[in-house]
Amino acid sequence: MNDERIDYYEIKRDFLECCYEGCRVKLDDIASGNSQWPEGADGRGYASYQYEGAYQLPIEQLMLAVINLILMAARGPEHVEAYHQKEINQILSAHPLEELLKELGEEERKDLLYDMKLLKLI
Repeated sequence: MNDERIDYYEIKRDFLECCYEGCRVKLDDIASGNSQWPEGADGRGYASYQYEGAYQLPIEQLMLAVINLILMAARGPEHVEAYHQKEINQILSAHPLEELLKELGEEERKDLLYDMKLLKLI
């Protein structure tokens, strides 16, 4: 495994912590009467915005897009799901999946592939 690469578990953990923080910020804003959050905005959207452009390696970008789709759990909004699916398709068209998976350990690989199968990406 490349020491510079962030692994799937760490990306999930950090992204979920950011989702949690986004929910806290929203609740704090509501409590103070200063909520500027759009209707339907959630912690996942907050984290997605915070993590925009955070990862440079294609495998990390793929992982983040998969995590976003898993957390959406087919609940939409459809245009956001389509955005992440397009992002994944662009990554996979530029970099074959098998090539991206080469540096992953067995458990990390299994976990990512399982998530991708759940999403019907593979």
